[in-house]
Amino acid sequence: MIQRYKILFCGMLLIAFSGCAKLVDIDPPTKVITAEEVFNNPATINSALAGLYSYLMTNNGAQIFSNGSLTLYGGLAADELVNRNGATDTYDYQFYTNTVDYTNGLPFSVIWQPAYKAIYTANAIIEGVGNATSPAVTQQVRRQAIAEAKFVRAFSYFYLVNYFGDLPLALTTDFNVTTVLERSPVDVIYQQILADLEDAAADLTGDYSFSGGERVLPNKWAATALLARVHLYLGHWQEAENASAKVIGNALYSLASEPDSVFLKNSTEAIWQLQQSEDNATVLPRSATWDGINLSPFLRYSEANPVFQSLIKDISFFNAIVSVYTPDYYLTSSLVSAFETGDKRKTQWLDSIPTPNDEPYNGETIYFAYKYKYGMNERSEPLTQYYMVLRLAEQYLIRAEARAELDNTTGAADDINMIRNRAGLDDITVSSKEDILAAVAHERRIELFAEFGHRWLDLKRTGKSADVLGSLDYKKPWESTQLLLPVPQEEISDNPRLTQNPGY
Repeated sequence: MIQRYKILFCGMLLIAFSGCAKLVDIDPPTKVITAEEVFNNPATINSALAGLYSYLMTNNGAQIFSNGSLTLYGGLAADELVNRNGATDTYDYQFYTNTVDYTNGLPFSVIWQPAYKAIYTANAIIEGVGNATSPAVTQQVRRQAIAEAKFVRAFSYFYLVNYFGDLPLALTTDFNVTTVLERSPVDVIYQQILADLEDAAADLTGDYSFSGGERVLPNKWAATALLARVHLYLGHWQEAENASAKVIGNALYSLASEPDSVFLKNSTEAIWQLQQSEDNATVLPRSATWDGINLSPFLRYSEANPVFQSLIKDISFFNAIVSVYTPDYYLTSSLVSAFETGDKRKTQWLDSIPTPNDEPYNGETIYFAYKYKYGMNERSEPLTQYYMVLRLAEQYLIRAEARAELDNTTGAADDINMIRNRAGLDDITVSSKEDILAAVAHERRIELFAEFGHRWLDLKRTGKSADVLGSLDYKKPWESTQLLLPVPQEEISDNPRLTQNPGY
């Protein structure tokens, strides 16, 4: 596993020196350099880090865990998304029905492998910068670079542990060590995540001056925000409240005034975003994110002229245009019906298209996510949105849940109402702890839908998966073993010390 990633690290250095000047604002070198030279030069250290962020977002046009796959496959595994192609798309359909087979290559190709690639590169940066001997690599440069790498390592392990459970804990690039690693227990992985995030929060810059004011590099508050989420997942209620409160209380951040402003680049709500490459339009249109491409159609019915709209109800016409006017993945009816009347998130983050009364559509309106604006017109327009990874609204909901668990129902309700009021909704009227927790779950479902698989992970961590997902006909018979994905067979073949998850 790790030996293959040595090749990728070299590739990341090339990426850094060819396509990330906007992130670090340095001139690319004129010759190929060694890894030792990289880590003895502050400018090339920054380029190596920039290459890592470029990989997380763009990956040469391929979809991976950090740029869309968690949204897509977490949404299918939960009750958020439907694949337009249904059972004919076998691998996707297995996620939709929660019957993922160990022969399904998606868990390896879009989650496991790219996350471990990011971890390997983070380890290389930690080791290389830590061992740098050049006087140019000051303690400040060293601390910042290592902290950024630790943040990315923690971020990657967070999703790996939630999708696969016990994991090989690779903290070195030494092939002799990593090739024979066994799976470490979940609690050990979480201990490392917490340690990395605490180190990152202590050493990262507290503003965005090091990224030219762009919120595209993780700072102290990104580490603190992810730390709040991890404590929430572990049931550390006081720690989760404390960490989220630090982010909420920081003057750098405030809730966007309207839902449609949330995903704008450098929005006041953004804690950490990933920046698309405007030079990569041949594989990923410059204004697009993978979420936008997968979840929104190329053309929208709502923008069509009245004559065209009048033809939609004709089944032959609809079948001719369905692949252009409907996205590959649209929203489940249960999610759409969960929006309250008057919720701005429904009007600003959803769009729709009516369907003919004929089979298989039966006149039902197809709704799709429209948080990221992508279509024919947007392909050539200037970049207005960055890919949102961490944002302030989640911190309010983390604090609300932690406060409820600590029996501070008034404080919890205040946090929930911050999110509801921004959406144009009235304050909640519930007061009991159970009602508050239900309200948090509802707001998380609506506020964070189609974002990094939040719904799937929420159902898992709160023990609601069997009740919610097990009641859906298309997910029956429900098997709890499907809460974890299979360990990729390729990895087990390479390292016999690895074991498979139960049920596969």
